[in-house]
Amino acid sequence: MQIEQTTINLLLNHPLFGVFITLAAFKLGQFIYQRSGKQPTLQPMIVGLATVFGALYWLDLSFEQYFSTAQPLHLMLGPVTVALAVPLYENITKIRALLAPIIITVIVGSFITVSITIAIGYLLGASETSLLSLMTKSITTPIAMAISKEIGGIPALSAVFVIYTGIIGVIFGPFILDKMNITDKSLRGITLGISAHAIGTARALEEDSEIGAFSALAMGLTGFLTAFALPVILLYVA
Repeated sequence: MQIEQTTINLLLNHPLFGVFITLAAFKLGQFIYQRSGKQPTLQPMIVGLATVFGALYWLDLSFEQYFSTAQPLHLMLGPVTVALAVPLYENITKIRALLAPIIITVIVGSFITVSITIAIGYLLGASETSLLSLMTKSITTPIAMAISKEIGGIPALSAVFVIYTGIIGVIFGPFILDKMNITDKSLRGITLGISAHAIGTARALEEDSEIGAFSALAMGLTGFLTAFALPVILLYVA
């Protein structure tokens, strides 16, 4: 019994324990997603999150313990986001032809999503720190955490908001687009990119590489716009 407990403790304290449990949870999520016929509510991210949360609760581990051993994956978020430039390059001709409308759409869409979110949060009595953390919900995690820290939010809380935003976006986004009979690839991609960032882009790439390219562009432009505009706006508003 003592040997088994020692072995378990060694595994839990291994510097790559967080990496292993995260990858294992995601692979389980992919398996369930494929076997379910790609049900929107069983996205790999959703199943993976539930699995990791359940494992941490069962093993009585704190988030800090888990996150400290998952740092290699956290460091890879940036390079993985940059790698989304590949579908952009493959569809550069179509993107260039629609660049002006895309930029206008991203500016308007970003403003609307942030404004509505902050308005709802304010009406529900959210604290100033929570509102600042909410402002970065529609951009990808590494950028959101960096901006949140700069403007006075809580990076970890912003990351949670980003994840939930992406999950809600991939569950309801394609469904709403289908119900509205929106089949244009650029529109579907831009919508998913603005509303569900990296998670939405992954979902867009499942549909079509061109949809994924427009989604990646919208996500990147939203992050760029937010990173530069949000601190300046808050500086003048505060």
